[in-house]
Amino acid sequence: MVRLLNDYTRICKTEKEEFCSCDFRINIYGCPNSEFYVITGKILVAICIIETMMAIGSLIYLIKVKKQPFFLISTRERGWLRPRPLHSYHLLVVCFMFSEAIHLLALIYESYPTISVAEVGNIMKYVVGKAPAILYAVSIVYSTPNVKFNDNCELFYEKKGLNPRLVDMIGIILFFLAIITEVPLASLTVVWQIIYLAALAYFYYKLMIVIKYYIKILEERYGSSGTTDDNDDNQIEKVRKCTRNITLPVMAIVNGLMFQAIVYITFSFRPRTTTIYYFGWNLFYYCTEFVAFPLLGFSVESFLIFYTIKNLKSSADSCKSSAPSSFSEQKS
Repeated sequence: MVRLLNDYTRICKTEKEEFCSCDFRINIYGCPNSEFYVITGKILVAICIIETMMAIGSLIYLIKVKKQPFFLISTRERGWLRPRPLHSYHLLVVCFMFSEAIHLLALIYESYPTISVAEVGNIMKYVVGKAPAILYAVSIVYSTPNVKFNDNCELFYEKKGLNPRLVDMIGIILFFLAIITEVPLASLTVVWQIIYLAALAYFYYKLMIVIKYYIKILEERYGSSGTTDDNDDNQIEKVRKCTRNITLPVMAIVNGLMFQAIVYITFSFRPRTTTIYYFGWNLFYYCTEFVAFPLLGFSVESFLIFYTIKNLKSSADSCKSSAPSSFSEQKS
């Protein structure tokens, strides 16, 4: 165990008496609030590990039980990179949360040999998290059909769409660029977040327009026929469930990154050497750096698992209710 105590990891000032404060990103010992950082860190490690296991379990369920491969079916409109949105999100959660758990454990048990290694460990969650985040954005692009709707909600296909090879090349470049440039260009994190937020919001908006009109077409089609059955309702409900499975992760990512970007911009106008002596500022920054994303991710994973169990129960109940009716029809 190596305790990293110097003027960089622990800043002190002397007025009537000496007062020291830790840079909790790379050191949580040797300051008045060390116990708080240790206890909170252990709680966050437990949350991150549980969340990682939840995401891994969801991936196994989607791939092995529901028989949904990680990549979408290859078509002319899709390129090499064609991951499914929900699978990509679970992979993002696994990479980010596991890396944060490792970093927090290293801080708690003083496992970093040098300050440089501690700095790399602090940003490693962003290094390994940005790559699957790029895959998630690409997955939304390839999940959006190349269609448009006119004023009468009539569907027609566009002759010209996105070049799949261009999307692949941009995705691959950004995938490796996020890994290579994160360490030397960590100061550009906010710029990367803003660009990523804008791209993700645009791709999500295009997909939601297609889904919205598709649901409207289905409702008008079934309404005009004058008769509705369970299959029609189930088809509309399935589309809405798919929409929810995309909306929840996107809202969590957008809100989390937007809040973090605002905080980073705010702190750029207030020197860290000034705010580090105030526990209120440190607590706010600590929540932004270590607490916000685990809580957001845990909430989304919990909701996704809840809806999965709910859907399994509803499908089981529908099977039970349909069995007696089919039996009576056979007797008649």
